[in-house]
Amino acid sequence: MKSRLWLVALVTAFVMLLIPPYAQTPAPAAAKPFKIAVVSDVGGRGDLSFNDMAFKGGEDAERDFGVRMVELVSKVEADYVPNLTTAARDPDVQLIVGVGFLLSDALAQVARKFPNKNFVGIDTFSQFIVKDKFPAQYPLLNLMDIVYEEHKGSALVGALGTLLAAQYNKPFIGGVFGIEIPVLWKFEIGYKWGARWATEWLAKNKPDKAFKYNTGFVLWTYTGTFSDIPKGYAAAKAMYAKDAVAVYNIAGPLGLGINQAVQEIARARGLKTGPPFWIGVDANQDWINPGFIIASMMKRVDKGVYFATKSVKDGKFRGVVKQINGTLVLGLGTKVAGELTEGISVSTLADLNEFVSMGQNAEKLTGKKVLPASPADIRARVKAMRDAQPPWVWSAVAELEKLIRDGKVQVPFVFTKPDIEKWRKELG
Repeated sequence: MKSRLWLVALVTAFVMLLIPPYAQTPAPAAAKPFKIAVVSDVGGRGDLSFNDMAFKGGEDAERDFGVRMVELVSKVEADYVPNLTTAARDPDVQLIVGVGFLLSDALAQVARKFPNKNFVGIDTFSQFIVKDKFPAQYPLLNLMDIVYEEHKGSALVGALGTLLAAQYNKPFIGGVFGIEIPVLWKFEIGYKWGARWATEWLAKNKPDKAFKYNTGFVLWTYTGTFSDIPKGYAAAKAMYAKDAVAVYNIAGPLGLGINQAVQEIARARGLKTGPPFWIGVDANQDWINPGFIIASMMKRVDKGVYFATKSVKDGKFRGVVKQINGTLVLGLGTKVAGELTEGISVSTLADLNEFVSMGQNAEKLTGKKVLPASPADIRARVKAMRDAQPPWVWSAVAELEKLIRDGKVQVPFVFTKPDIEKWRKELG
């Protein structure tokens, strides 16, 4: 019996030697690690808006797609190329995200050096640089610019601020801007255009509240920075001193400076809610000081990062780049490959829940206090503030949004020096 078993084993081994290796069933290959790298602008983590929204998109992709996010924070502009290059040299990184207009040139440069890696720029014009300098390579198929219809969202909050000025009989609305770059011109003129639209709406629908738009109605300042919070405070304080009903934050973390100016007024007057108000940007910032942030112009950078990650994971990234000539626009009612992929909206109470949850998670991770009050208290105070405004204010903003979506009004898209000069003459 033993000899027979020995013989069977010997024959089996001999047969296996005769079978070519490729005919044998291979062991399943381990899935290639999938990492994304997010390279921040100089604002970095903690701005509660633009950069933080990009990292949120990466975190959402980690949760849903099982990818791993690597964070590279740029302290100065000279960090852009080294950070992008470090990310590209990591063999497991399949998508590199550069966050911010100022990374445009660096992205175009590094993407050309690493043709096997995929690159995305948020608010960038990298493909235009490629088209200008290397037209034969345009569009560069491993590079996608994601841009937003900020002018349309800014028009909505410009209208909101103006309607509040009418309600509370205030003479101004304000805007605090960061560095003067074309992306911010879109915010600026959209905001002013929305303000003028609201004065025209008032003349037709609320003549008892109506006033004529003038080129001095919107107070605005470019601070020259996205990181110097005291400059945001100083700019906003000057606007509130002139009795502006609301100030729009178009400078990322400088919103904390705007908030400081509002808090000082609230303490001095014993106020529990605005006016004065301020208007958040990029993220839903309403939770930062509930009752005093009337709304936020949400620019869903997170959705841009999420979409890009999904397209790489699905093997569709370069096909999409070719289809859209390298530039993806996310805005009101926009679709990508037939799917609704919006990137611009005015904050809602539903949005607030999402961002309050983010604050709760941050508290668990850091052990530090992030939220200014309990989630229930924040929601209650924001709801009470919104409910305290006349219904016609919100219905007018909704009317403008529908007109924009339906293409019945055109918010100016301003991205060149001649255009900004023209519109400033018209709107202030």
